[in-house]
Amino acid sequence: MKRRLLNAFKKVHQVPGVKQMVRPLVRRQMNKAIDAAAAHFFEHFTLVVARDEKEQRTCFKTRHQVYCEEMGYEEVRQTKMEFDEFDEYAISCYIKHKASGDCAGTIRVVMPQHNGQMLPIEQNCPDAIRIDENSPKRYARHAVCEISRLAIPKRFRRRQSDRNLSPVTGKALDKSFNRKNRSRNFPYLTLALYFFAATICVLRDVENVYVMMEPKLARSLRMLGIEFNQIGGVIEYHGERAAYRLSPEEFFQQISPSLHRFYHKIAKELEAIPNFGSFRPKPSSLVSKDQKTRAA
Repeated sequence: MKRRLLNAFKKVHQVPGVKQMVRPLVRRQMNKAIDAAAAHFFEHFTLVVARDEKEQRTCFKTRHQVYCEEMGYEEVRQTKMEFDEFDEYAISCYIKHKASGDCAGTIRVVMPQHNGQMLPIEQNCPDAIRIDENSPKRYARHAVCEISRLAIPKRFRRRQSDRNLSPVTGKALDKSFNRKNRSRNFPYLTLALYFFAATICVLRDVENVYVMMEPKLARSLRMLGIEFNQIGGVIEYHGERAAYRLSPEEFFQQISPSLHRFYHKIAKELEAIPNFGSFRPKPSSLVSKDQKTRAA
């Protein structure tokens, strides 16, 4: 049945003029879906830049929960916090679930300040970049950054078994569906985290942004009009990953009007953060203490 429908769609799609007619309809429906998801997102979540130790702990604990306990990518630590030397010069941020106060996802932007500071991709995945001209080593340290350590707790990741939830809005398809289960499938958390990080890069005038990403995720984002440029083959690093690079300026030029509205809402929340315009990465006392302990 599925094969017959697919063949029929292909035949209709090949009729002259049909593609031009279908594309605007698909784009219109996509914009509506994104607008609905954005409204739902800001109704249930708020954005937090980790500017003090308490907020940094929230990010590090969430990373430990996902990377160490759930995924097994890193060793479990007694502190129940996952951080490394790159957090010394990174801005960490997270999405806060308004109803519970829980962290629904975190991400960081590693921003080197001088030549002695590397990006995670340079140290951990030196073979991930295929051509030297794409290497971050070609640029001044202040002109590069890396978005990394995206982590969304299991509770907020969409479960394949949740067939009664819309994959776009997270709302129940059946009105009788138990409302308590809606917390499992809030929309666009990954997209919001990348937008959050990209907005920080724009405000910091960083020209070259690097990220190690699942190719499947890159394809999904491409369907939304977000084009990450793959600069290397797929390697094994916390699962199948590939290196990507983007220019924040190009990033916001290519996205759809609905995603522009989503971006402006995120930027507005960032502007409401006191002194965010002058905020710079500061060495985390938690990371400093850990490094001193290891040295001893």
